Amino acid sequence: MGGGSGGSSAPTEQTVYSESLPPYVEPYFKRLLQRTEGESLQQYTPYGGQRLAFFSPDERKAQAMTRGYAQAGTPQEFGQAQQMLTGLSQPYTAGYQAGAGPQTYQAGTLGPSQYTSGTGPQTYQAGQLGPSQYTAGQFDAGYDPSMRASGYTATAPTEQYQPLGFEQNLQRFMSPYQQNVIDIQKREARRQSDITGEQIGSQAAQAGGLGGYREAILQAERERNLGQQLGDIQAMGSQQAYQQAVQQIGAERAADLQAAQFGLQQFGLGEQAAQTQEQLAQQAFAFGEQAKQQAAQLGLTAQQQEEAARQAQEKFRQTGFQADQQALQAQGQQALAGFQAQEAARQAQERFGQSAYDLSQRYGQSAAQQLAGLGQARQADVQQRIAALTGIGSQQRALRQAGLDLGYEDFLRQQQYPQQQLGFYSNILRGVPVQPQRTVSTYTQQPGLFQQTLGLGLSGLGLYKGLQG
Repeated sequence: MGGGSGGSSAPTEQTVYSESLPPYVEPYFKRLLQRTEGESLQQYTPYGGQRLAFFSPDERKAQAMTRGYAQAGTPQEFGQAQQMLTGLSQPYTAGYQAGAGPQTYQAGTLGPSQYTSGTGPQTYQAGQLGPSQYTAGQFDAGYDPSMRASGYTATAPTEQYQPLGFEQNLQRFMSPYQQNVIDIQKREARRQSDITGEQIGSQAAQAGGLGGYREAILQAERERNLGQQLGDIQAMGSQQAYQQAVQQIGAERAADLQAAQFGLQQFGLGEQAAQTQEQLAQQAFAFGEQAKQQAAQLGLTAQQQEEAARQAQEKFRQTGFQADQQALQAQGQQALAGFQAQEAARQAQERFGQSAYDLSQRYGQSAAQQLAGLGQARQADVQQRIAALTGIGSQQRALRQAGLDLGYEDFLRQQQYPQQQLGFYSNILRGVPVQPQRTVSTYTQQPGLFQQTLGLGLSGLGLYKGLQG
């Protein structure tokens, strides 16, 4: 057979189903789609307002105060207190050292006796009694009494206690730190009064009465209280320094009086020793004179008088030795008493020095503590004022931030308003009961050669895809 011949195919029938909205709702859905498309084509609109509230003037001022206070370093009061404590850290140097006592009395040894009994001349020879050759004459006693000049001269005690005037003593014992502490307390009182004055002015300005009668009364009362407080601070500080100085004056005078009593006692011992020595010398002289008088009265011969004188001289030497020993004993006791008095005076002076050092240490430590306390109070006051400014500024910034946040929220609501309206509109339309209209259309068509070929190709392509799938 030759090539294929084409024959006519059966007519093709096509059924089309279509649905449409009812006429009463179709316009609304069309407008919804148009508005939605238009809304989706809108360009992005950035927010042109301020989003973040910057620091308030009070906050910037508080930050500047904090920076300045931090850069200023340690408060001056802390440095002064540290210097005072450094000066007080020096240990006390004791000036008292016990001295060696004087050489006391040592008993001496009496030398050998210088008296040797002599042999009197033989004056008597027995003989015949002749005529009396005795011629009474005047007996010369040979005694020429003389007055011994006394070597003792009483001396006047030396005045050792010479107290200074009360004012001079008072100035010596006044603490050099007391007035500094008083001045610091007065300065702090003035600063507190100035702060109170500023608060009164601020309250009057807020109440609208700046410069009025009530403010004048309050300021006058503040000035009066300040003057009274300054006077009380000065009086209390001066009274305290005065009482402590008076106590130190009493201690010094007691020590000086004790030293003077020791000196007077030493002088009395010396005078007693001198008087004793003089009495012994007078007794020895009286012994010799008495021996001479007795020898003369008894009519002793010259040799007997000489022997009596030698015996008296020996007795006098022994008596003198005893007197010297007693004088040495008295001098040893006097030297020992003087040494003890001197040591007691030095010990009293050392105790006074220690007491003055302790008092100065207490004054210095108290002043340093008060200075440190003032420094801490100043720091606390500055921190409180900075915290107050920071709190006020934070409230102001928070209020401005809240306003900025409200503006941004309004902007977002304005941008979302069309979308919200479309959603609302869409929800309304969805709630409307809509029954779509359905239309069925049937078409019959005789296909041509090209359509048949195209149909076969499409069928083969579908079969191929089915096999591949």
